[in-house]
Amino acid sequence: MRIAFIDHHLNNFHADKFLSLLRANHAGEAELVGAYETHPTGDDWCAKNGVTRCVTLDEAVDAADALFVLAPDDVYAHRELSEQVLPAGKPTVIDKFLAPNAVDAEAIVACAAKHGTPIFSSSSLRFSMELEEVWPQIEGQAIAECYSRGLASWDLYACHTLSPVLRFMGAGVQRVIDTGTATARCVTLDFGGGRRAQVAVTTAANEWDLFGWNFGVRVGDAYVARTVTNFDGFYANLIARCVAFCRTGEAPMEIGEAVMLVKVLEAANTSLAAGGEWITV
Repeated sequence: MRIAFIDHHLNNFHADKFLSLLRANHAGEAELVGAYETHPTGDDWCAKNGVTRCVTLDEAVDAADALFVLAPDDVYAHRELSEQVLPAGKPTVIDKFLAPNAVDAEAIVACAAKHGTPIFSSSSLRFSMELEEVWPQIEGQAIAECYSRGLASWDLYACHTLSPVLRFMGAGVQRVIDTGTATARCVTLDFGGGRRAQVAVTTAANEWDLFGWNFGVRVGDAYVARTVTNFDGFYANLIARCVAFCRTGEAPMEIGEAVMLVKVLEAANTSLAAGGEWITV
């Protein structure tokens, strides 16, 4: 199966990591046959990685059976890039999360539906080794409460902290409130019927020295909790699911969950700006 990367600029950690995992774990099953970037930076990424540089976006689309829209640090570019590639009808992975706002996220989904194009978009933390370890204890349970804690900026990295919550409890968020601060977000997701999740995301100059990702889920009268430590594992799990999706066109999650994640990100910002008010999603 032939894959092409579509990116804002290819000199980024995700492009490097995804390529290395495709080659190490999926050789003979999937091959990166081309890459295109709209805003090249630094060294020639294609030359140093032995990847064919596509001069135009159409060239990359035509060369591949499936596409990865990357731009992990420039998610504002996802809509423009996606709307150019989705008409081809080829399975398309959209890295990290769909878009920085619900309008763009829903436009991407509508474009995919119009052209019958399968799409998949998720944080790698949805598939952490630690979450997969406890999933058999959680799957099928009526989860009434959980928590998830993480780090770094809300707008670019809270997707990683929110993704486990939506996997545990589904996409039926009804309202959101943020009672924290700009650098210490304290967000409650209300699913209705007494079902709630607490999400904390902290950013600081020394955030990577002090904080990490951890989660907990109440199952019956006890909590199942883990701290995420295997970073290589969650990337490997994500890429394995991406490759399976590209082969079958069947995503491992509903696209509505990806849209809800964007709506929660946006609603929390609205709540914080309003001094901590409930915002209907």
